[in-house]
Amino acid sequence: MSLQLTRSAANGASRFSRREIITLLLVALAFVLLATAILEVQITQLLSGNIAQLAVGDIAPQDIISPEKISYESAIDTETARTRAENQVSEIYRRPDPEVARTQLALADDVLAFLDAVRADPYLSATEKLDWITQIQPLSLTDEEAAGILNLSDTMWLDAKQEVRQVLDDAMRTEIRESQLISVRRRLDLLISSDVPDSEAAVITAITEDLVQPNTFVDEERTAKARQAARDAVTPVMRTLEKNEVVVRQGERITPETIEALQALGLQQNDNQWRQILATFSILLLLTVFLGFYLVKFHTPLLKDTQQLALLVLLLLTFIAAARMVESDNLLLQYAVPVAALTLVIASLFDAHLAMAVTVFMGIVEAYVGGGSLEFFAYVFFSGFVVALTIEQMAQVTALLWAGVYAASANIVVILLFRLIAGSVEIPDLLLRLSGGVLAGALSAGIALLVFFAVGGLTDMVTYLQLLELSRPTHPLLTELLRRAPGTYHHSLLVSNLAEQAAERIGANAFLCRVGAYYHDVGKIMRPYFFTENTPPGGTNLHEALEPEASAKIIISHVTDGLKLAKKYRLPAVIKACIAEHHGTDVVGYFYHLAIEEAGGDASKVDKAAFTYPGPKPQSKETAVLMLADASEATVRSVQPQSSAEIDEIVRRTIQNRLDSGQFDECDLTMHDLKQIRLAFIDTLQGVSHPRIKYPKQDNGTKTENNGEQILPPLPLSVQSSGPAVETQDDAGEPAQRYTTQRE
Repeated sequence: MSLQLTRSAANGASRFSRREIITLLLVALAFVLLATAILEVQITQLLSGNIAQLAVGDIAPQDIISPEKISYESAIDTETARTRAENQVSEIYRRPDPEVARTQLALADDVLAFLDAVRADPYLSATEKLDWITQIQPLSLTDEEAAGILNLSDTMWLDAKQEVRQVLDDAMRTEIRESQLISVRRRLDLLISSDVPDSEAAVITAITEDLVQPNTFVDEERTAKARQAARDAVTPVMRTLEKNEVVVRQGERITPETIEALQALGLQQNDNQWRQILATFSILLLLTVFLGFYLVKFHTPLLKDTQQLALLVLLLLTFIAAARMVESDNLLLQYAVPVAALTLVIASLFDAHLAMAVTVFMGIVEAYVGGGSLEFFAYVFFSGFVVALTIEQMAQVTALLWAGVYAASANIVVILLFRLIAGSVEIPDLLLRLSGGVLAGALSAGIALLVFFAVGGLTDMVTYLQLLELSRPTHPLLTELLRRAPGTYHHSLLVSNLAEQAAERIGANAFLCRVGAYYHDVGKIMRPYFFTENTPPGGTNLHEALEPEASAKIIISHVTDGLKLAKKYRLPAVIKACIAEHHGTDVVGYFYHLAIEEAGGDASKVDKAAFTYPGPKPQSKETAVLMLADASEATVRSVQPQSSAEIDEIVRRTIQNRLDSGQFDECDLTMHDLKQIRLAFIDTLQGVSHPRIKYPKQDNGTKTENNGEQILPPLPLSVQSSGPAVETQDDAGEPAQRYTTQRE
């Protein structure tokens, strides 16, 4: 997969010069940097200068003033409030553990047994007995307390042991916490019987107080939950800075609260911001690389067209900026991002496949901005997918509006689906999301219309709205064409019908073909009567007085003159292409062969370039269709065939001539397309060039129908003179009507 991708990129890159490759790489890098800045850098950071480098403990170099009113959550104040609430929750204790009492009583029996043994050992001296008693664990007896144990008589010792067990048992039956242990030990003497002598009571207390231990312990789990609940109950502490309020004055020390305020204003970078910026840059770079591979593979002309590439980059940056709405806390704004408008514009101006690629690009961007949300990716992708499937190039206004409806419907489906998956459907929350989805669809259609108006007015790219404006018969240039060259105007209407029907058959842009046909011969305005369709019945053939080279120059000039008029009237590039390419690099055959005849049949004495149209050859299906429609209509009009077979033969010959001369070498017409074009022309031309009934003449030069209406005789089609018959041709190079004139 990666090897194929690399090979594809290498093959695509071979179509570009070294300079073009460097330029495209710089454009891609600039795009990634700008997109990263849009997503990550606040405007105020760009104006903050050295403020962004302040740290806690620094001295403010200047008065720092809030540029706008903001309210923000103070993490410092919120944490302080939560800590205070947590500390106010007391520890939660379990019930007293009886096992602790049993353990301590057993330990007391062991201690007393050891003391019995020490007291009764005849081999130990008094000093040794004291040492053994003071070292006994877990008691911590002093020498005086140890001596008191040894000095008790056996009877008193026996009573003391019983009292130790009783006192310890009584003490351990109560709740004893770690914090209460000292006070419990201090009150042990109150549990000793009142008739016990003081010396014996001192021994009982000394032994018992070390055996008394806590029997009630903190329930860590319940305490932690209670304290967490107390923290969670604290609402975030909000701080408000008014516009022009002083955040910190010059010379004051920067505190954590100051840094927090500066960060909220976008005047201070936090520690993780550079890491976040690097992550965003990496994501955008990766997406741009893949989009670049796609463009190199499938849309090389776009990358070579500076205007189209600039428009694509501008659109992407604009909608990346709009994607930041996903960061808003307002659900309505989150779902109102009109990314489908981008798909609409790209599909209408460029191509539906490119629109899908851009939709995936924007879906990933919006999901990334939304914290990796799969819902936001699906939200953008499915609405864009539906729009790309339903919209066509140069879509009509109604199609744009319906696309907005489809986008809103797709948004609603995705929202409901993900709410169902989440398992939480809160009506107010759901209504906000659905409202945002519907608003996104409406905005998409509206924004697309605005973009088309802007593109049509500011760039050389054409939109349906612009074509609609150009198709009006009241357009100044069409009005001028009708006034000065009515025959050419009529010819253009016929050509437009032919081209439109053929374009629909092969999947080309039919409306563009129609409008292009309106303007393809506007250059004839400059010299209308040098073209046969503008010559009145009985008119003189002006070419009879000219040399073949001069006639050819005049015929060819209607292309260059048309381009001058197109520039004057600010026609878009696609219409200029129709003017420039509708003859390609064909030769004005009639005058070329006439020049050869006048040169004695020696073609080497005739400059063929002087009889060749400047071109270029058709670069698109639309201009190729227009070339064939123009030539076919002109030929049929000149020959006036009397049957479908004759029309078929004329169209076949016209197509074959252009095919043999290589006029279609630079466009993507196929043989199947040419067949469909031929069939469309035949169907249309049959209705235009059907045979007419010839009425017999009467003696008075009129014919009377059955209804008694009088039909005037036809006007003469030629001017009779004593000269030889000369067959002229129209600008397409096909034979025209025959005039019988004489050169003067």
